[in-house]
Amino acid sequence: MDNSYAEIGTWVILGRHKREDCWFGFSWHPHMERYVGKKTRIKNVFANGDMVWCYVGCDRGQFSWRAEDMILATDVPLLTPEQKEKLRIK
Repeated sequence: MDNSYAEIGTWVILGRHKREDCWFGFSWHPHMERYVGKKTRIKNVFANGDMVWCYVGCDRGQFSWRAEDMILATDVPLLTPEQKEKLRIK
């Protein structure tokens, strides 16, 4: 998802982080895996340079998610079945 869409209240589908680099401890945690493909609402947003991080409702703000690895929930109908399967969207 383009970082410009990362706003509080936006409905998104969470994706696994594509880059494994770490920024001040904000990186992938194995417990995040259970939320991949889930539809949720952005609760908070912060940025540092070109990196935008979001806290979301489905995990009660426990993890920071990269905006670049999310998709807008409104884009789901545009995905092929193969894309949905790859993104683990049900």
